[in-house]
Amino acid sequence: MLAAKLLIAASTDAEMRYATGLAITDPFILLDTGTKRYVLVSSLEYGRAKRALRGRKGFRVVLFDKYYEQIKKLRQRKGTKVRKGSVLALIAAAYLKERRIKNVTMPRSALAVHVEQLRKTGVGVALATKPLYDRAVKRKDELEEILKVRNATVKAMARCTAIIKGSGVNARKELLYKGKKVTSEYLRAEARKLLIEEGCESAEMIISHGVQSAYPHEEGTGAIRAGEPIVMDFFPRSMATGYWFDMTRTVCKGKPGDALRKQWDAVREAQDAGLKKVKAGVKTGAIHKAVVGVFARRGYETTTEEGYIHSTGHGLGLEIHEAPSLHEQGTEVLQAGMIITVEPGLYYRATGGVRLENTILVTTTGYKDLTRMGRVLRL
Repeated sequence: MLAAKLLIAASTDAEMRYATGLAITDPFILLDTGTKRYVLVSSLEYGRAKRALRGRKGFRVVLFDKYYEQIKKLRQRKGTKVRKGSVLALIAAAYLKERRIKNVTMPRSALAVHVEQLRKTGVGVALATKPLYDRAVKRKDELEEILKVRNATVKAMARCTAIIKGSGVNARKELLYKGKKVTSEYLRAEARKLLIEEGCESAEMIISHGVQSAYPHEEGTGAIRAGEPIVMDFFPRSMATGYWFDMTRTVCKGKPGDALRKQWDAVREAQDAGLKKVKAGVKTGAIHKAVVGVFARRGYETTTEEGYIHSTGHGLGLEIHEAPSLHEQGTEVLQAGMIITVEPGLYYRATGGVRLENTILVTTTGYKDLTRMGRVLRL
């Protein structure tokens, strides 16, 4: 018989959010026996947890306040040490004892203080070597929530694209929109305002340009100029459901140089080559190799700092990066219903960076592109 699953975390933890569907900011307890899921919460959360889980088969909400008295008595015993921050572990231990459960499996992200305290009470704790819940294949309701974030992401990207396209250029080749300099900071502010209106948040957002864009995760600062690459990588999260979306476009105001145009064309061709490989049953490494093949054929070299210096993509859902991972040694097999990104890029200080990223749904015969935004370099 498999050990019961035990989680002690807030809903910011993707596994806890997935397993319960609750949005609770303070840590609480989930005991999953395989036939029933017991959600242990404080009196502050008891009422709304019951309402949220009403009608959901297999759930039971338990008020854990009654266990505080037991913990108080335990603390008063001579020679008994109760580690700071381990109260929830002691509550879990008391409940496990009631249910006569001696062994549990906890996620790799479990706090050491919780694991230690549980073991001291006699509970056998094993740490999982992989996620407790397989979230790679998305349910229909998950896809619907991801598409809502997609809609907001596309609107924000379209807003920034429109500003760049509608900008004039001064003598220093800086972009001006309605008399104001167009900077990375200004575009991020415009995008975030729109995302908030759509119920999404984006603590991080990449709008880098020129030589900045040669560094894949450079956030970007300062005035944007005509003729240089502008990498816009948006990955917002729904404030209501916790689901993410991810997309990247590289554009240029005005005519790009020949080197930038060729680099962008190579990335587009590489992305197309990777997408053609996508379908259920294909190993993730095959997609990455298809991308690398295009760059090699076109003569783009990679060093430790320049060229194609990252993997081809990743799954997303309640985490921005989750299984599967599309890299050179990838052996994970794609399944219908997975949602993944395909995002090749080339980065050189002489020309800047280019990255194109689409989020797609894997199907039995190929894929469905969820991004719904074209790829254009020149604006």
